[in-house]
Amino acid sequence: MIRDILVNLAQGVETDRACDFAASLAANFGAHLTGLSVAYEIDVPPFYMGALPTDFIDAQVLENQAAAEKASARFTAAASASGVAHEVRSLSASLGVAANSFAEMARLFDLTVVAQPDPDRPGPEEVIAETVLMESGRAVLIVPYVQTKPFSAERAVVAWDGSRPAARALAEALPLLHRTKEVEIFRVVSHRDEEDTVGADVVRHLAHHGLNAKVRKLPVTSGEPIAAAILNEVADQGADFVVMGGYGHSRIRELVMGGVTREILATMTVPVLMAH
Repeated sequence: MIRDILVNLAQGVETDRACDFAASLAANFGAHLTGLSVAYEIDVPPFYMGALPTDFIDAQVLENQAAAEKASARFTAAASASGVAHEVRSLSASLGVAANSFAEMARLFDLTVVAQPDPDRPGPEEVIAETVLMESGRAVLIVPYVQTKPFSAERAVVAWDGSRPAARALAEALPLLHRTKEVEIFRVVSHRDEEDTVGADVVRHLAHHGLNAKVRKLPVTSGEPIAAAILNEVADQGADFVVMGGYGHSRIRELVMGGVTREILATMTVPVLMAH
C-alpha cells in the first residue's frame, strides 16, 4: 500500500501541478504527504565572486527564501484542502546538493512525486526528476506540467520490455494498478504475428494479484519511435497513467538518460511512474 508520499515543491509558478496531484493521490490512498521546499543557494564560481555586487547576492538569497516560503504555504493549503496529514520540510542548498538530498529522502517513502520539466520555464525540475529517478532506488511518479486533473486510475498502460527497470516499475506500481479498471501491457515486437510469451507471462503474473490485463503488440517494423508509440497508445486508450522502466547510467557530473526515457520526459501527457 501507499502510505507515505513525498513531493518536490515547485517555485516561481502560480499552480504547482505536482503538489496538487500529490495531494489528491494522498487523499485517495489515505497517505501521509511530505513536501520538500528548497531555498536554492546561489552557486557562483569563485572567479565570478568579485564581479558580483554583494547586495545583488543578498537580494537573490532573500528572493529564493521568499519563493520557498510561498511554495510551502501553497503546499499546506493544498494538503489541508484535500484533508490529508502532511508536513513541510525545508532545505537551503545548491541545486546539486538539493537534488541529492531529495533522492536520499525518497528512499524512505512509498512513492515520490515530481513535476515534468517545462521547456518554456527553465528551472530545477529536470535535475530533480533525473536525480531522484536514478539515485533513490524507489519509484518516481512524474506529473506533466500541463496536468489539470486530480489523481485518477481508471486505465493504465504498462510499457513492458522485460528489463530490470521495467520489473521494478511494475512491482512498485501494483498499488496504483489495483485502483484501475483496465490494464494494458504494451509490447514492442519484431513482427505483429509472432507469439509473445513474455506478454502472456506478465498477464499471468498480474492475474495472481487479482488484476485482469490485456496485451497490445506493436511491430518494430512499423518504423514508429518507441516513445511516440507509447504516447500514441496512451492517447488511443485514454489512459490515466503509464508504468515503465527508466533507463540511464549513473552519473559522475551529469545524468545520461536513455533515449526513450528522455523523450517520454519531454513529451509525456499523462503521469508516468518510472523506476530505475
